[in-house]
Amino acid sequence: MLTIVLVTGISMTSKAELIRLLVKEDLASCTGVAPMTCMQVKYKNSKSWELFYGGINGFKYQPGYRYVILVDRTKKKNVPADASAYDYKLKKNLKKQKMKGNTGNSAWDFVLKHKWKLIQMNGTTQKESPVYMVFDKDKNRVHGSSACNTFMGGFEKTANSITFKQLAGTLMACDAARNKIEGEFLQLMNGGAFRYDVADQTLNLYRGNRLVLMFGMAPL
Repeated sequence: MLTIVLVTGISMTSKAELIRLLVKEDLASCTGVAPMTCMQVKYKNSKSWELFYGGINGFKYQPGYRYVILVDRTKKKNVPADASAYDYKLKKNLKKQKMKGNTGNSAWDFVLKHKWKLIQMNGTTQKESPVYMVFDKDKNRVHGSSACNTFMGGFEKTANSITFKQLAGTLMACDAARNKIEGEFLQLMNGGAFRYDVADQTLNLYRGNRLVLMFGMAPL
């Protein structure tokens, strides 16, 4: 006698739960695997702002704006102790409101508080890049490392563009790899105005609609 046994597959993915989040207009210092900044959110029953350690797929956060969003929240399986228990995916952006009177919370004020390390140039990922820059708001100056040498100069900024001016640097000799990175970086920096934006924890510089330089936030 032949017995046929049917085995029903068990889904390893939990059903997504639709939740509403209020996202605050400024980030807050927090500690995950290392010191970082986190979004601040309120859930349906929140009485005060809570730190949000993970990311939300599809959501582009800009400091200075308060958001009301709908997200799909899915519980993960076999989550490590130091990781978020959920995956979040943007379902709908219900409201994006520019907050007035928060002079320390604009996108540019956020840029000024951090060191920015190069992570992508002309579409190429820069692994362990030595290139970084720091802005001085009071003097309208910028300084950093161009890979081999240090550089410094001025900058002019409008609401959504930035131009670097009169850049100068040291003249140390380097290996061919660093020289190549430095030459490409300085050529871009001296090439005229960039359009810029801040998304999550990256500073992005564009020429037209093309992203040419992407920097990641790093501790000062």
